Amino acid sequence: MSHMNITIAAALTTLAIAGAGPAAADSPLAADPSAQNVTAYASTAAWSRKGPDGYHLVVAQNGSVVDAPVPVAARPYDPDLGPTAANGRTIVYARGGDLYRYDVGAPAERKLTALSSSAKETAPSFFKDKIVFSRIDGPRRGLYLARPDRPLTRVFRTVAAETDVAETRVIGRFGEGARSIIRVMNLPATDVRIVARAKTGQRMAGPTLTRFNGFWLRVGRTRSAVETVGVNAHRGLAVLTADRQLAGQVDSLATFRIPTLYTSASGVQRIDPKLRFSR
Repeated sequence: MSHMNITIAAALTTLAIAGAGPAAADSPLAADPSAQNVTAYASTAAWSRKGPDGYHLVVAQNGSVVDAPVPVAARPYDPDLGPTAANGRTIVYARGGDLYRYDVGAPAERKLTALSSSAKETAPSFFKDKIVFSRIDGPRRGLYLARPDRPLTRVFRTVAAETDVAETRVIGRFGEGARSIIRVMNLPATDVRIVARAKTGQRMAGPTLTRFNGFWLRVGRTRSAVETVGVNAHRGLAVLTADRQLAGQVDSLATFRIPTLYTSASGVQRIDPKLRFSR
């Protein structure tokens, strides 16, 4: 696979923290206008980029950005990066209607044959060997939860277009364009809340979870707002909005503890200074 000649050691150090001090503007992590669908955990990030031959899965770690050793895809990758139970780093994604897993540093991907079926699977997310994903057709459409040594469970009958999973919660974007919404639910989906709805000229995108909060993008024509809500009752249920908006058509958001990265026409951008939230 090809390697991208980008050195980002200093930038990657800030993925797990807020940023060392005030700055005039967000700073580029990868100045690739084709970059989209960024995901991050601790000091590792991943996203999709377009090359002359199709779409590549990109991994940023240990001071470099490289293409992962996985096949080129006909459509953009929409990866999710999370920790394994042993604190490794795993990326899950869909390609051709089936689900795959790439363990960062491995020589090749693995197809998730136990989860891939004759139906089309999409929008997977991963956290400590739990996988959430959608089946978008067939007789049992909906949102599924896979856990080691447990039966596959359909937890919600509505298909999610994007997901993120954490220890006890799932966040998802459901619907498209001005009809898109953000839902937060516990893993059995016995507590399901709609926390945000798009308005005319907007769409929701980039749902992502930290331990205590859910974040997402409210994408407008020229600017996008970052919003957040506590996912545990003691954190409060009020939706908060960031103190500044992100310029341009932002398509994804990645966070570890606080929002850190997003993608726009300028490439992968690191948020700096950190966002502050209020009602």
